[in-house]
Order: sequence, then C-alpha cells, then structure tokens
Amino acid sequence: MGHTQFSLLGTRRFLPLFITQFLGAMNDNLFRQALIMLITYRIAEQMSMQPAVLNNLAIGLFILPYFVFSALAGQLADKFDKSRQIVWIKLWEVCLMLMGALAFRLESLPLMIGVLSGLGLQSTFFGPIKYAILPELTHKDELLSANGLIEAGTFVAILLGLLIGGLLVLQPGGTDKMAYLMIGLAVIGTVSGRMVPRTGAAAPDLKLNLNIFTATAQQLKTAWQHDVARPAIIGISWIWLYGSIYITQIPDIVKNRLGGDETVVTVIIGCFSIGVGVGSLLCSRLLGGQISAKLARPALYTLAGVSVLLYAALPGQNGVDATSVIDIAAFLSVATNWIVLLLLIAVAISAGMVIVPFYAILQDRSERSQRSRMIAANNIVNSGFMAGGTIIAAALITSGLTSSHILLVYALANFLILPVAAKLVSRLG
Repeated sequence: MGHTQFSLLGTRRFLPLFITQFLGAMNDNLFRQALIMLITYRIAEQMSMQPAVLNNLAIGLFILPYFVFSALAGQLADKFDKSRQIVWIKLWEVCLMLMGALAFRLESLPLMIGVLSGLGLQSTFFGPIKYAILPELTHKDELLSANGLIEAGTFVAILLGLLIGGLLVLQPGGTDKMAYLMIGLAVIGTVSGRMVPRTGAAAPDLKLNLNIFTATAQQLKTAWQHDVARPAIIGISWIWLYGSIYITQIPDIVKNRLGGDETVVTVIIGCFSIGVGVGSLLCSRLLGGQISAKLARPALYTLAGVSVLLYAALPGQNGVDATSVIDIAAFLSVATNWIVLLLLIAVAISAGMVIVPFYAILQDRSERSQRSRMIAANNIVNSGFMAGGTIIAAALITSGLTSSHILLVYALANFLILPVAAKLVSRLG
C-alpha cells in the first residue's frame, strides 16, 4: 500500500493539487481555531456569553455559504477549466488573509467572523473542483488512494492549523505572527495552484443558472434521483457533521470537564485529526484499492461504540476546579486522560474509514460532464447537515445539556445511518 498510494505524491498530475488543498485547509483551520480559542478563553467572558454557543454559531456561519452558493460553484466547475479557476480562488484567499490580519490587529469580533464566513465562501467554490478533478488526474485504480491522500493530507493540514492557531493566538504578539503566516500560505498556495494540469472544461456548453434557489433545487433533485449518489452523499454528510461537532465541542469539554488549557485543546484536536488521517489511508489498504462500501457498516458500529465509551470516560464537571487549568504536561501525567485520547483517536479512525470510500464511489459513479455539480449537491447536503447539527447542538446546550452530552446524542444517532450504508452496499452489488 505504501509504495502504490504514496507514489502519487511524486507525480506532476497529483502533487500540485495536493499542495494547494493542503495549504488551503491549513489556512482555514489556522484562522478558525484562532477565533475559537479567542472566544473560549477571552471574548466570551468579556461578552458574558457561553463560549460553546458563540463557537457553534461561528462555525455555522462558516458553513452557511456551502448551502447557499454550492449550486453556482458546481456549475462553474463543470463549465470552465478547473485548474484556471483554482488560481482565481487562491488569489481570493490572499485577499481574505489580508482582511484577517486587519481583524486581528483591530481585535474586531464582527470582522473576524466576516473573514471566517468569507473563507467558507471561498472553500465553497474550491470544493467541487478539488473532488471532481481527481478522477481526471488519476487512473481508476488510483482513485481510492488519491482520495485517501487528499483526506489524510487535509486532516494533517487541519492538525497543523489547529496546533499553530491554538498555541500561538493567545501568546503576546501571536496574532501578528499568525497574520504573516496566513498571508504567506495563501501566496504559496496560489503558486502551486498554477501548476495543476489543465484538464479542459467538462461541460463547456452548460447554460449557467444564476438563480441560486432553482439551481440548488435542481442539483439536489438530480443527485437524489441517483441510486448510488444519494446514499453516498448522506454518508459523507453525516461524517462531516460528526467531525464538526467534535471539533466544536472539544474546547469547552477540555476546559469544563478535563480542566485543561489551550495546549490541551490543541493536542486533543490534533489527535482527532491524526486519527481521521490514519483511517483515510487505512481504508485503501483494507479494500485493496477497490471502490467499495463494505467497510461502512462495521466502521459505523465502531464509531457509535467508541463514542459512547468516550462519553463514559469523561469526568464530571464537579471534579474540575474552575479557578485553574492544567497544561499538557500535567494533563498527560493522569493515566485516565490517556484513555480519553485513545478513544478519541478510535472515533476519528472509524470516521475516516467511512468517508473516503464514499467519496470515491460518488466520483466514480458520476458522469464527467456533471461530476462537479454532483459534488456541489453533496456539499449542499453536507452544509445542511453541519449547519443543522451545530444549530441543534447550540440549542441543546442553551436548554441545559453540556458539550459532553452532545457527543452522546450524536454517538447514538450513528445507528440511523446504518440502513443508508446497507443500501449503498446492495446497489454496488
């Protein structure tokens, strides 16, 4: 597996895309985690609000553009050459990072949230291109491995963004250093984006529908009528919702259940990111490169089981001293905390083993002329799941539940996705 899968990174047709998406994911999470940490440890207290509520609402605003503009993004990706669009999208990222630097300098929460929403919009237009161009840059027997590398790379990038954003933002002068880094990453990503091979337009005669409402409805209808795309999209959307819920709740859980500081938050989210990356690469080996959904059901059972165990392993709020927090060294000196870390990694590995085959199935079973629009429909449903999930989480927390209760609720909800996985296995024969 190692030679076959990782050899793609040495190819001119795959490496530039990998670098471009890697740096983009790192920048998104660098800024997003910095904002979450500022809210959790500084801004929420200043505003006399619950940090979990503000964090969930901020993530919801990041996700909202996916729901509103994915239909247009999918049409543009099919109608025009994808590699040319990548360059313009990365230049857009450079502008956003300049605004982000200004937001940090002014310490303006509204401007920070505005930049976060802008990053969500920019990612909305990049998403259909990234996934739809993969089958055009790789052979069919490489597609599962390519998706595994993209997902693993994305979560390594997330890890780096979280580490740097979480550890640096609260330090003296940290926001200035982050600003320079974010701008630099966006510039390098633009250069690598120019090196992505030209693949030509998939549907050059496509007539654009600029009405986002009718275009969204049409793309969702087309995807929902596809017997394979529909369950694949539901499965992908569920895993993205699950990951979003975990990453959003972890800062509050660390502070109020585990008594940890920002270094503990960063390490725990880092472990989650590593786990997803491991699961993404592992599924290709277990499936032998075959595009199949047969891992979905056992992985979903495992995801539910270890998530419940993680909830049970978390200490109660009464055991936390609210007046002081511990750093990562003190946290790791407690044996029971290692159990929490291992369970968290198991959750992430299970999630990675579900999502990668589903992406490969969606790409493989979509016609080239409408593949970007199918990916866009997937992103619309993804955003609906994530936005709805985070809104529900925020409402449940407001009603009296804790962040750890949210993890339990969504752990049990995994069983609702099992029939979807079964249908996909059956339809793939």
